[in-house]
Amino acid sequence: MIDQRAVKPYAKALFELAKDNRLVDRIGADLDFVTSVIRESQELQRFLSHPQVSNQAKKETLARLLENSVHPLFLQFVYLVVDKGREYLLAGICDEFNKLVEADRGIVEVRVDSAVPLTPEQEARFAERLGQTMGKEVRILAHVNPSLIGGARIMIGDRVLDGSVLRRMEILAERLRGNQGGVVLEH
Repeated sequence: MIDQRAVKPYAKALFELAKDNRLVDRIGADLDFVTSVIRESQELQRFLSHPQVSNQAKKETLARLLENSVHPLFLQFVYLVVDKGREYLLAGICDEFNKLVEADRGIVEVRVDSAVPLTPEQEARFAERLGQTMGKEVRILAHVNPSLIGGARIMIGDRVLDGSVLRRMEILAERLRGNQGGVVLEH
């Protein structure tokens, strides 16, 4: 598990640098490219994470792989990450960078859990209604969770709106348990 406290400062610094130089889209594409190259190569992953491989050797290898494919500013950032011994954070930095870009552009990711898969029309309605409410563009991340029985659970950041049948049943059970002993039935 990647420590988000370590990822965020790198992603924020890279985002600010990219924004100041009007390179946000280019740097985002470079990050995605580097992350996919690393994820696809077990050999490169082992090489970059090996404690006996010097930072200089890692940077030389990355330079050979990347220098004709990525912006020089981004390559310098990669070198900094390697110098700090944080190359294992690149995938997390990419994810966090993309979140910063979306937030800057007014895009919000909303997770919607439902008991059955949402149709494209349902996803579009969720996105439209939530977007109108929030005043932002909404990107729906749909997940199926059969235990919800019906309805949906919506997660926006750390807020949860739970309209699932499962939650309604839990509330009903809590109310019934709370009324035990206090309910008098007349015959």
